[in-house]
This record gives sequence, structure tokens and C-alpha cells, in this order.
Amino acid sequence: MSEQLFIKHVTVGTLPRYKQVMTSGFDLILPCYNPPEGWVKTLEHHFIELVNTMENVPVRLIVVNDGSVRNFGPAEINALQKAIPDIIIVDNLVNRGKGYAVREGIRRSWYDFQIYTDLDFPFGTAVIKQVYTQLAEGADIIAGERGKPYLELLPMKRKVVTLISRVLNRYILGLKVGDAQAGLKGVNHYGRQLLLATQIDGFLYDSEFIHKASKLPGLNIRSVDITCRPEINFSSFGIRLLCRELLNYISILKSR
Repeated sequence: MSEQLFIKHVTVGTLPRYKQVMTSGFDLILPCYNPPEGWVKTLEHHFIELVNTMENVPVRLIVVNDGSVRNFGPAEINALQKAIPDIIIVDNLVNRGKGYAVREGIRRSWYDFQIYTDLDFPFGTAVIKQVYTQLAEGADIIAGERGKPYLELLPMKRKVVTLISRVLNRYILGLKVGDAQAGLKGVNHYGRQLLLATQIDGFLYDSEFIHKASKLPGLNIRSVDITCRPEINFSSFGIRLLCRELLNYISILKSR
């Protein structure tokens, strides 16, 4: 019998605890903040495509609203529950950041493996099957890596930020995955515990996560090549956000 769970207005200190029932499928976690118009239909399309791709592998969808102020209300919630009856919806009133949202989703996980990506499935659905296959083969953490074609698609400011991030991750932090910020990761039980131990709420939670993982020599960390779907639109970074993430980066350096 399938389980449906709806969690409304989760706040710090009131997080419910769930009995972990591990089976052979995976949880797909999608953080969400101010999604575009019509996003529910788009999500439904991609999720059906993914389920068909995975064939007999169970997939449980967890959508985490990170304090959206538009396009995530009762109408969207009802449409999601109608389209995907087994969905888990975590609706947070306050915007805390992508890292916080991903951890909130991970805490509700049910299966042996967890995979998280962005709400618009920027890398498609076929690569999610690749991530699951590598986890099933024994990898602890799978990280998507965006190559040169991805950089060529980026606006100039975002390209510069991405290049600087990759250099810092590889040569300063010594990460085993240079492109730690790619929005696609997969974890098993060990990776899950490390991810839940991260403290950064913003975008650099990924670097903190891979940094912790890279310090453990016995951990099996692999990567998969990913490319963006051609119709994806890239968001821009404001100065305030960049300054906050710089402070987060310094906090990672201090933890070395």
C-alpha cells in the first residue's frame, strides 16, 4: 500500500521523525523556490517520463518548497497531489536556502538511495537512471559533472563564478569532484549521513558535502557527465548572494 504524506509549515525544532523503511528504489528530492507558471504540468511530464525510464524500480517524489512567495499555494499543492498521489510535499514558510531544502527532503527519505536535482530536470531523466545504476553497483556518492559545453551556455557573470568555484574546489579544497555545484547528486546510506551533517543552507552546501566526503578515503565517490537541456534558462547571481556564499566558503576552509 502506498503512503502519502503532506507536511505543512515545518519550522526549526518541530521536525517530525519517521521510521526508516529501506527498500530497493530511490527517493527523488526536488527543492523548489518561486517556480515559474505552469511548473506543475512540466514536473508531472518529467516525472512520468522518469518512472517509465526506470521501469520496475520504485521512485518516490519529494518536493520541498523553500519559502516561495509565488506559484506555490493551495492550487499547486492540490494539482500535485492529484497528479502524483504518492508525493511528499514539504511546505516551508521561510526561505532558508537550497541546502536546507535538500536536507529537509533527505530527512523524509524512505528508500535505499536518494537522488536530488532541480525542479525543472535541467539534465533530463536518462542521467537519473545512470546515477541509480551506479548507486546500486556500490557507489556511496554520485556527483554530476558539467563539462565545457555547459560553460558555453552560461551568461558571462555566471560563467566566471562557475570557473572560480571549480578552481577553488579542485586546488584549494582538494575535492574529488571539481564541479561540486552541479545540481544532480545521488547518495546511499553513508552519503546520506554525510549530507545530513552539512550545515550550510545556501548553494555551497554541495561543496561542504563533497569536502566532507573527500576527507574519507574509504568512500566510493563517482561522477557522471551531464549536459543541460537546450531550453533551460539560467538564473543570475546577485552581489548579496555572492557575498553570503563567500562567507560560506570561508567557513568550509576553516573546517579543514
